[in-house]
Amino acid sequence: MAIHRRSGLNTPEKAATTPPARLISQFISSIVGMLIFSGVSLRADETNRFGFLGPEIFPIDNLISQLRAADIDGDGLTDLIVVNNARSRINILYNQTGKTNAAPARQIKRDLNELPPDARFRIESIASEKTISALAVADLNGDNRPDIAYFGVPKELLVQYNQKDGSWSTPRRWTMDDGLLDPNALANGDLNGDAREDLVMLAENVIYFLAQKPDGTLAEPEKIPYSGSVKAVQILDIDGDGRSDLMLVNWEHAYPFRFRLQGPSGQLGPEFHFPLTPIRSYWMDDLDGDRKTEVITVAAKSGRAQVSHFVRRKADPINSTFLQGQFNILPFIKTTKSRRGMAWADTNRDSLADLLVAEPDSGQLSVFVQQPNGSLSAARTFPTFTGVAEIAVCDWDSDGIPEVFLLSIDERQLGVSRFDETGRMPFPDILPLEGRPLAMAVGQLFQREQPVLAVIVDIDGKRELQVRHADGTAKRQKLSDSFKANPTSLVLHDINQDNRKDLVVLIPYEKMKVLLQTDDGQFEEHDVSPPGGSSEQPWVSTADVDGDGLDELLLAQKNFVRAVVLQQDASLKGSTNKPSHTFRVKEQINGVSSSSRIIGAAQLKTQTNDVPHLFLLDADRRALTLCSRNSTAVWHTVRTIELPVSDFTAISTIALAGTNANTVACFGLNTAAWLPLFGDVWELTRLDDYETPIKDGYLHDVTSGDLDHDGRKDLVFLETAKNHLDIVIYQPPHQLVPANRWQVFEERTFKGRRPDIPEPREAVVVDLTGDGRNDLAILVHDRVIVYPQE
Repeated sequence: MAIHRRSGLNTPEKAATTPPARLISQFISSIVGMLIFSGVSLRADETNRFGFLGPEIFPIDNLISQLRAADIDGDGLTDLIVVNNARSRINILYNQTGKTNAAPARQIKRDLNELPPDARFRIESIASEKTISALAVADLNGDNRPDIAYFGVPKELLVQYNQKDGSWSTPRRWTMDDGLLDPNALANGDLNGDAREDLVMLAENVIYFLAQKPDGTLAEPEKIPYSGSVKAVQILDIDGDGRSDLMLVNWEHAYPFRFRLQGPSGQLGPEFHFPLTPIRSYWMDDLDGDRKTEVITVAAKSGRAQVSHFVRRKADPINSTFLQGQFNILPFIKTTKSRRGMAWADTNRDSLADLLVAEPDSGQLSVFVQQPNGSLSAARTFPTFTGVAEIAVCDWDSDGIPEVFLLSIDERQLGVSRFDETGRMPFPDILPLEGRPLAMAVGQLFQREQPVLAVIVDIDGKRELQVRHADGTAKRQKLSDSFKANPTSLVLHDINQDNRKDLVVLIPYEKMKVLLQTDDGQFEEHDVSPPGGSSEQPWVSTADVDGDGLDELLLAQKNFVRAVVLQQDASLKGSTNKPSHTFRVKEQINGVSSSSRIIGAAQLKTQTNDVPHLFLLDADRRALTLCSRNSTAVWHTVRTIELPVSDFTAISTIALAGTNANTVACFGLNTAAWLPLFGDVWELTRLDDYETPIKDGYLHDVTSGDLDHDGRKDLVFLETAKNHLDIVIYQPPHQLVPANRWQVFEERTFKGRRPDIPEPREAVVVDLTGDGRNDLAILVHDRVIVYPQE
């Protein structure tokens, strides 16, 4: 089945405000239209393998839309369905071809000069009492009869089932206040691999998924999140594996197409995004019968049509060590909170890093378990605190089972949980802290010692450091009375390289607070100005930039990163005053340009190099930049990798399909993403181009269907500057060859037409005569026009 979505469609509001006028000019236009067609050869010749008769004209109402085709009454003939917002109804054109005892058409009083419809269809209607913006026709209860689903104003999704006696059921309704009023927002298909038709409805921040259950009813909507903004949704098989995938489109974005592949279990994978020059319309269908989807686009500026397809190939090299693998984006339900806990860590003792993501609004923790091939399982969801802003994982008690620490800003609690023997993660045990937890860190203070939990807490407006062990023992240390702000993070790091882990406290708009560990296990408190001053969103990372085996602290200043070590001010050594500390810069690594804004950095070590590679997250350029140190010990930019989205705030390196780091992970408030530095990638590859021979023509839209009965689908372009149909053959292996074209009407014959509405505006290729050859039906003005194939 062809899947069609396009930009620039008529809105339901426009349709509702247009009166159902019946003008003498429309009658004249119909007659003149027939005369026009009689003067144009639509018959097959040596070049064209098909021709058309007609036209057959079926006037209904102005600005009818959403042309669909299906055998509604089960008589083996294809019927047509259109939305008629001018009269708040859905019109069904029942096919009467070859019927000698067909049901009589309902008598309708017509204006004096109004042309009656041709005899092929009997036009009936279903009252909608709604301005319909999107329509789907599919078997939604498994009885082999097509049903109707539609969305509109008021914002409800309605499904009406096709009854055995030819009547329609009472609508089943789902209120969706955030649903998009767009023809591209509703789609049907098997999205969970159970061989039943499901529905998806696009909303402002999620996609509502209504799965068809074994009993033929539709389940309550599940929410499928997406990244960024989306304007169209559809279900189709992208990769030819027999499973339907989820396609998302935003034609206003530099990466207009993205898809999520359905796995063997019915689970949707991450989003894969694809760049393309701006487009005005598109169509997706399997044109050549290989079960894979071809993409036909019309460029926004040139109007040139292009056919492309998705192919999987080996990734290109970034340098001699890394490949630029497939960039994966995993979206989450958008949160209203300013922070969301997220972490990669092994939670089930299989030596593979899993992804843990908090749902701060609903009080849930989602765990995506990594599979041996590096993919992630479907999310397993467990109850937890609301407002979880931080997640940390560590084997706290050294029993081989990792603990998961969760800090909730909303509930002012810090809890710990772990997977039990049944594979569940129970609700966190609340740790008995005195005070309100603000930030936490877990790890070893000394090598070969058990990890500790370090927490900054607020006690009646005063700050305190608490260091807790798994056995319940704890150390408490009051911090400076001047420490009033709320920290955003707490980091364990040997900042002065004395083989003792220190604590780095990050506070927006303030100096960096450093808690230096002393010989007795206490911490000295120092406020140190970072290079470049304080920051609105401070961050730090670590890397061994000089290969001496000790990690430096990485701090950003707009377009570069500096690797620093904390040192005591030499001028104050021996003084009785409290020693002062400053940062010594050991190295500077610049971004790709002076306009870069670095907001994250992560090191990736290799077995062949003592000095790691560095990946920089460049927010303003929306890119990852790989930097390496050359043989002369100078850091330089190796490659900049453009990212399809720009809302990431941090990066790290993780291991996929193994235990050695080989992937760059990105973190955002509502998304996680990862770039494997190995493997294959998907690519949207151009196959052929087409420019219409119509002088000053404007290709507005396109549909497809097999018109020459060769098993390959041809293309029908809707040309709206001169009001043509322009048919193009898709020849092996993938060549676009011009075929028939003709003018549907002359503009001067329609004095009452609306110049802001492109005509012809919709088309469908389907057998309407029952002779086994596909015909062509289009929407023009107030009518359906059918061209039977001769």
